[in-house]
Amino acid sequence: MTARLLLGAALLAAAAPADAEDWDFVLVNHTGKTIKLIEVSDSGKAAWAKEQLDDGIVNDPVRAGVSHTVRFDKTACAVDVRVTFSDDSQAVFTNFDACKNPVGDFSLKNGTPVARGT
Repeated sequence: MTARLLLGAALLAAAAPADAEDWDFVLVNHTGKTIKLIEVSDSGKAAWAKEQLDDGIVNDPVRAGVSHTVRFDKTACAVDVRVTFSDDSQAVFTNFDACKNPVGDFSLKNGTPVARGT
């Protein structure tokens, strides 16, 4: 009986989803601009939600060359990331796989937003 309970517990643990924080990712800002706002949406949905901040945490700008952990509601692995720069211009980085890529290099190549997992 004990062996069955242990086996059942092991199977439940294996079937449980990964810890939600595993889907948070680090955005490395290689855009050449300072980011003042980060929003995330399931890829292709354009249902933008501001990144989640812990209570009492102020969202400091993400300067060029700086890394920043992005926390968001995890409903899908593939996400679009919209950033608003300090000059109020925006860029949308599409189809970033936050499950496979704990770190993303976000840059602008000839004005086109490019996000690559590293």
